[in-house]
Amino acid sequence: MNLAITGSIGSGKSTVARMLANILGGEYLDSDQLCRQLLQPEQAGYAGCLQRFGSRYLGPDGALDRPQLRRAVFADDSVRQVLEGVLHPLVRERIAQRSTACAASGNILVAEVPLLFETGWQDDFSCTVLVHVGRNLLFDRVGKRDGLSASEMERVLALQLPVAEKIALADYALNNSGTFAATMFQSNWLAGQVRRRQKSAALRAMA
Repeated sequence: MNLAITGSIGSGKSTVARMLANILGGEYLDSDQLCRQLLQPEQAGYAGCLQRFGSRYLGPDGALDRPQLRRAVFADDSVRQVLEGVLHPLVRERIAQRSTACAASGNILVAEVPLLFETGWQDDFSCTVLVHVGRNLLFDRVGKRDGLSASEMERVLALQLPVAEKIALADYALNNSGTFAATMFQSNWLAGQVRRRQKSAALRAMA
């Protein structure tokens, strides 16, 4: 069984994903970390960027200059689209490989996928969870943590589906605007729901 956790930047999806993986005794997979790995020299993502961008975003050591590339992505949609075209198929393939390995061992994969619904990958998963917070809290968290301005946050959010649409698409939605204890309570409840789904799937397979 595989479980996708999604949500916008600053929503707390990483906390929820790790918490659920711990409660369920499952494997946690961070798709952003996969992207970082794929962009290392000798990796497929790096090779794809080199093919499409040439040396434009390389540092003196030959590695990708990530801050420069990040600024270009913010400033130019065409750069973002090319980068996503390189990375998304590779990330999807890696998640599928881990899902297959976890299924073979009877383990649960908990994958953090920020753009789950925007990429249309939701059908790749047994269950989807959206983590969301109020807009003001979101801006406050990201401003303090990442130093993004309000205009930069607006640009990030403009590339994503509205929260209401994602809530409608998700199997479950977790409001992470409250206390840590409230998040733990909801995560434990979600873990129970996932276990019930897993048991039902096992019974259907045996029928």
